[in-house]
Amino acid sequence: MERTTGETEPGGAHPEEMGFATVQWSIGDKTDAAQCKARGAQAVELVLINTKNNEVTRQVVPCDRFDASVQVAADKYVGTISLVDENGKAVSEPLPVGPFDVSASEATTRKVTFPAEGQRDTHRRHDRPRR
Repeated sequence: MERTTGETEPGGAHPEEMGFATVQWSIGDKTDAAQCKARGAQAVELVLINTKNNEVTRQVVPCDRFDASVQVAADKYVGTISLVDENGKAVSEPLPVGPFDVSASEATTRKVTFPAEGQRDTHRRHDRPRR
């Protein structure tokens, strides 16, 4: 995980104030590595923004992993997720993730679906908390 701003420092968030946000994705409703290849995607870039202090957390993971989990301060977030090629260039429109809350006591999961190759770049978002 790479943090672009706001590393936790002395006086920052305490461990009990941290939570996990997991984003799961599919391409054309499938979690098949061939779908990544068909879209020219090597990885996925997840960007989460804390709406309270604008702290940005960025994570890049292999496309065929189909989920990314990030530990962040328990708070309110919005974000985007994009398919990227081997050079980090976006090969999809960024899809919105959130708004959602991250709790220190319960994991938060969001799901997004990228369109398959040849489909219009519309998306579906499932923003129900996973309990």
